[in-house]
Amino acid sequence: MPVRTAEVVQRTTTVRGHDGLRLAATAVLPAGEPRCTALLLHGEGADRDQGGFYVRLAAELAGLGVASLRVDLPGHGDSEGTQEELSLSGLLNVISASLTHLRDHEGPGPAMLLATGLTGGVAAGYAARRADEVAKVVLFNPLIDYQEHFADANPAWSGGFLGTEAGRALLADGHLRVSDTFVVGRAMLNEVFWLQPRGVLPVITAPTLVVHGAGPTDVPASSSRSAVEALTCPSRLVEIAPPVDAHWQAPAIRVTTEWLLGSH
Repeated sequence: MPVRTAEVVQRTTTVRGHDGLRLAATAVLPAGEPRCTALLLHGEGADRDQGGFYVRLAAELAGLGVASLRVDLPGHGDSEGTQEELSLSGLLNVISASLTHLRDHEGPGPAMLLATGLTGGVAAGYAARRADEVAKVVLFNPLIDYQEHFADANPAWSGGFLGTEAGRALLADGHLRVSDTFVVGRAMLNEVFWLQPRGVLPVITAPTLVVHGAGPTDVPASSSRSAVEALTCPSRLVEIAPPVDAHWQAPAIRVTTEWLLGSH
């Protein structure tokens, strides 16, 4: 087990996006020189604290010598931009800009990449494309099958086409509401038919942990199981048994820190 130190340092900062957006972020640092760095990406409709989970995880990582950065996605939390402008390609650029910020301000070299829900599939795609920038990967309840989630399983769609009523709502409002805290715009709805993270899973070389049941999720456990089966890198699936509305954070943090700071 890694040895935990006592002191951590926390500060707010701003990540400059490739498209000029200013993204609110929090850096949590060990008292001394960090042994490595980590980027924490929250899920759709949340913010950089991920319901308090990332606050606890970042503090634990800092105590183990890991400097972390957690960022509000565009249109979320205190970041600029709107949710309806969000796209999967834009999320890839959020990862790129955030990793650049980590290298410039906290430590050079590859970082560990952690993501929840919507950002899970994008993080997997980034790790496949930019292997030299990613040391290890942890995916919490990762949304891998974007087309299935946003279109195929949605009654507003039929045969890959948006229904008339929903189409009018999209035209009038500029977005479709997915949940109480998340809306999706036309750009992402078009991308989900063409950007398929599942197809790049075998390309990932960074050791990858998938944790399913790290909080309530609409992603079925079968998706996480098949994702791990597709990986060819060192990998592990941890399923946290329901109910997941309480007492899941401690086991999720434990397996995450052991994976990130252990050898595989």
